[in-house]
Amino acid sequence: MSQFCLKVGSQSQRRSPQRLVSFILLGSLCFGMTSCRNSEPPEPEEVIEVSNENQLIVANAVLEQSDIDGQLLWKLQTDEAIYSQDRKVATVTGIIGNLYEAGEIILSLQADAGQIINDGERVILETGIIVTDNRTGAVIETDLAEWQPENNLLIIEAELAGKYPNGQFTATKAQYFIDRFELELKEEVDALTVEPALRIQSEEIIWQFEEEIVTAKEGLDLQQYTEEKVTTRLQAKEAEVKIADQEVTVSEDILFNSLEPEVQFASEEAAWDIEEGIIVGKESVQITHKDEKVQFRGSEGQFNLNEQKVQLTGAVRGVGTEPPATLQAARVDWDLDTQQVVAQGNIVYEQTDPRLTLTGDRAVGQLNNSKLVISGTATKPVVTKVRP
Repeated sequence: MSQFCLKVGSQSQRRSPQRLVSFILLGSLCFGMTSCRNSEPPEPEEVIEVSNENQLIVANAVLEQSDIDGQLLWKLQTDEAIYSQDRKVATVTGIIGNLYEAGEIILSLQADAGQIINDGERVILETGIIVTDNRTGAVIETDLAEWQPENNLLIIEAELAGKYPNGQFTATKAQYFIDRFELELKEEVDALTVEPALRIQSEEIIWQFEEEIVTAKEGLDLQQYTEEKVTTRLQAKEAEVKIADQEVTVSEDILFNSLEPEVQFASEEAAWDIEEGIIVGKESVQITHKDEKVQFRGSEGQFNLNEQKVQLTGAVRGVGTEPPATLQAARVDWDLDTQQVVAQGNIVYEQTDPRLTLTGDRAVGQLNNSKLVISGTATKPVVTKVRP
């Protein structure tokens, strides 16, 4: 069967000589530029259907673009394309598209309907949209999107649901920067990962699929699951979650809650090693045991969830409420299971019943029930002050 070509002068002026764009009618008609230069003029009665509004209707059309070396960059197939009078917009049904790299399909998409604008500069996709990244295994489904093949960009303007080998995600809007494996999810973002078992919620995140890194700049709520039960919860204004490495770095307004037992870790800068079960705070750390009603604060500190142990350094101050008492030290080691406290350096212990103050070099005991032994050294002996 012969292949025909219809050239449009305005289209030829718009395209760079380094580009090759062709519109092929399977078995009937071809629209394009460079690839059609050696073709004979079409026989209109065989290949063109024109409506009363001078619209061109093309069945089983293919639109593709290659680089200067003839390497295919992207390709679009449609069941039917209805062109506007100026041939700049085609309303299409049954869209199947592929994005290529070194001859391999790296991205595939399909949609029930849409529009092709300016020979594929923009492709509007509508209803039944499925996008598959063959490099990462990520699949995204939505009902409204815009594909810009030349910019390696997919803009999603409707609610979406996606999955990849290590989890799934939903959001209201998104942008996928295809060449750098970067998915920007916006509004009501909710994601689940399998390993480690996490739930990530935010209003905006950037997900780098190749490195498996999630970044949030406008708030993040992260929950860790153990046997389908939430065991820890982390909130912060900014966060970077390295999923494969099981590492989380957070800053500003950090609240980390262990639910069994109920222990809260607060700081302005922290790093959490999920696999080791250790969170380290580097700025103004506060740790609260809610059941025992004991709280310690220090310049720096760490909480080992697996061992239920806390270490704090730098102007440490602890508060117990039953009975009311305070403990100051340079360093505190706190066993959450036994409530045993070992405090060292510049000890100041105060209680209200009876009212007294003790100073020394070391304190061992429990602050939750004010049972502490204060000891000193030759240069810093224990001093007791009883207040009326």
